Amino acid sequence: MKLKQSILLLLLAGNAALAQTIAVNTTDAATGTKVIITKNHKGKEIEVDDSIAKSGLAFFSAGYQSTTVKGKPVETYFIDLDMFHNNNKLGCIEQSANNLELTLEDGSEIKCFQMSDTECGQEAYKAAFVLCSKDGSMAQMEDNFKKLKTVGIKRIKVTTTEGVLDYKIKGKASDYIKSHFALIDKTIKG
Repeated sequence: MKLKQSILLLLLAGNAALAQTIAVNTTDAATGTKVIITKNHKGKEIEVDDSIAKSGLAFFSAGYQSTTVKGKPVETYFIDLDMFHNNNKLGCIEQSANNLELTLEDGSEIKCFQMSDTECGQEAYKAAFVLCSKDGSMAQMEDNFKKLKTVGIKRIKVTTTEGVLDYKIKGKASDYIKSHFALIDKTIKG
């Protein structure tokens, strides 16, 4: 009996390590705009071990925004990345460009465009990317979001003005990343 309890505790501890939390969940009363973003680290403070990359430092969040434009609902699914590098010659990330590519474990690729301003430093970038290309549709974005709940990301490539950041995803980080999308979905459905 104690063996069963020990195994159960180990399984629960493993799931807790993959558990994800919400960092932002707000609705603007004046506009009705809703924003949900997951936290990009597991504990109370960000740590090097929270990086999803095998080499380099990349911290991952997923997000959702819904608003109304000209009387029509607009939903945006996105990822938010904090990326640290040691090459101050990489330039910056160009806003509104198709500058992020996700390679999935099933071999497919998702091209994403940058929706945010870029916080560019000599050693770090922070930007948000919509889950489809600039000429993609809301339906494609939603399909990509649904896919990312079940299919892991194998690699993230970010094109800068002077080069490419190429992050291979740690094996255990794949499930952690999928949990971001599952939590966003659960929170949307409320």
